Amino acid sequence: MAKQNTQSAANDIQNLFNAQGVQDAFKTWATMNERMATIFVDAGTRATDIASDTTKEALWNMRELTQTRDDVSEYGNAYTDFMKKQTELLQRAVQSYSAETQKVGSEAAELTSKAGEEISSKVTTAAEGAAQKVQSAAKKAA
Repeated sequence: MAKQNTQSAANDIQNLFNAQGVQDAFKTWATMNERMATIFVDAGTRATDIASDTTKEALWNMRELTQTRDDVSEYGNAYTDFMKKQTELLQRAVQSYSAETQKVGSEAAELTSKAGEEISSKVTTAAEGAAQKVQSAAKKAA
């Protein structure tokens, strides 16, 4: 008799397990990971573009600096212009990286919030279903 009750209890516990709920949660998690990867890959691509454009402009500025001048006094002006351009370039690059960082942070926070709400909803639904099954089983046993 104890063996039969143990088997019955094991079956009841298995019936509480919601395989579809687990699959739904896994799919939600996988979808969130896919979206997060997309956000980060896109951000990495844009960061690479910023770095590439900045490097190209810095090299162009270097090319202008190293041009031969007719008058020796023009070299001082060329260096001053070069430093001014490089400083402006640095400021623009930092602003671009900052804007990109803010964008990624906002997108990631929004995605995480939505995924959290979705997973929480699914877990709540699964827990309510399990509670109903337990109540039903308790009523049958009584």
